[in-house]
Formats: sequence, C-alpha cells, structure tokens
Amino acid sequence: MRIVFSECAPHYGAYVFPYQVWAFLEDGEPVGVAYEHGFLPGALDLSRFYLTRSVRVDLRRYTATGRVRYVERRCAGIGAELLDRKDFPWSDGWRRLADDYFDRQQINAQYRRKRFEEMLDSPFTTHVAAFTDRRDGSPAGLVPIYLGAGLSQYGIPVYDARHRDISIGNYMMSSALRELRSRGSRHCYLGSCYTAGDLYKTRFTGVEVFNGYSWSADRDELHFLLGHQDDLAGAHLLEYQPYVDAFCGADVASLRSRAIGRFTAA
Repeated sequence: MRIVFSECAPHYGAYVFPYQVWAFLEDGEPVGVAYEHGFLPGALDLSRFYLTRSVRVDLRRYTATGRVRYVERRCAGIGAELLDRKDFPWSDGWRRLADDYFDRQQINAQYRRKRFEEMLDSPFTTHVAAFTDRRDGSPAGLVPIYLGAGLSQYGIPVYDARHRDISIGNYMMSSALRELRSRGSRHCYLGSCYTAGDLYKTRFTGVEVFNGYSWSADRDELHFLLGHQDDLAGAHLLEYQPYVDAFCGADVASLRSRAIGRFTAA
C-alpha cells in the first residue's frame, strides 16, 4: 500500500499542518489491507482510500442483543434479502423510495443523493440489501453493500419514512450484519463517526473504532473524542493531555507497540 498526503486547510499560526492521508493499493494487493489500517474508499472504484475515524463491527464477536431482538420483532413484517448487484432490479418503485428518502433529509441531502446513486452503480456495490413490505412486496429499504474476501462495508441506506416508527434503520443494519457474518465476513465497516448522530453505528456488540493508531473497542474513548472535539481546534489529539492520560497508558511513546501502521525503507 502506497501512502499519499493530500494537503487541506492548515492552521499555520498554531503550527498545525493537517494533511488528509490517502492510500493506493499495490498491484494485486487486497482491499482488506486498506480497511484494516483505518482507511475507507475515497473512490467508488476502490482505486483510492482515505484515513478516517472508521467504525467497524467484528462479526466474530457480534451477537443479537435484547435491543436488536426487540427491533426485529417490531419489524417482523419487513422481509430482508441480500442480492448480487446484477440480480437487483433498479425499478421505478426503488427509485421513488430513494427520491422520497432524500427529499425528506435536512442535511447534505443533495450530496448524499448523488453519492448514493454513484455508489449503487459502481464497483463498490457488489451486493444490495433489499427490504420489502411482506404485505404487498413494496419497497421498504435499500442499502448498497460491498462484500469482499473476509470483509464488507455497509453503504448509504434509504428507507420508507412510514416505517421509521418501528426502527427500520436499525433493523436494516442488524439484518445485514447477521447475513454478512453468515457469508464469511469477519468485519463489517459502517463508515465514520464524528457526530453524536453517528452513534447509532456503535450500538452493536463487537463494535470497534479506529483512533488513528489502532482499533479500539472502548466506547468511552469514542465518547471522549466526540465530547472534546472543540478542544482540539488548533491542537492534535495526541498532544491533548486529558486524552493521553485517559487512553494512552504511560505516555504517547507507549503507543509505539500498539500502532498498526509501519513504514520501512524501500
């Protein structure tokens, strides 16, 4: 894997020089190498990846909690199926479902609509998780899925707002996790987590977050990161003493043994 640093909005006065870290796979290198090091696809043809606060579920540790079982009972009238993308009919009914969903969104609706449409028709989407109303077969929810060797990623979901009161969003994700595990996926990646609104991704057993140097299963660490983001304006996390004291052990140097990234001379 080759690393590139793409410059973005530095704060020179505070000696903060933030670069977005990109990764390009070597010829023949599996995409799992990028995912394992905290990267997510930056290009939907999987030609480029970017480093982020990625969230994943270790499906070897995933179990259905009482909350998951409760939601599944409430959504008993919703059928679920994981289809190869080539077998999924992108019909007018599914298009209307997506259009209605994005028309109701308040934040980044146009960007997410465009991203969803591009994702659905890209090499990223190897499969589609399709959810239908058992009463009449009408579309209820849809998620593009990437399923590769030993890993998967849950894409941008859309669903019928009429089913929101039965927590269809949570049902879609838990159903996908269960099915992906049955198909041999060891980890399912759920995107990134930078706002409180993203915490729904962390409600599952086996959840882990990439903190910049390793995968952490400590939910307290994630809540700390979300709660102190304003304190990090103009500073780096690993120079923020409250974080160092709480989560880095003896000192920042101790992270050397836990860091998963390593560069060696060519």
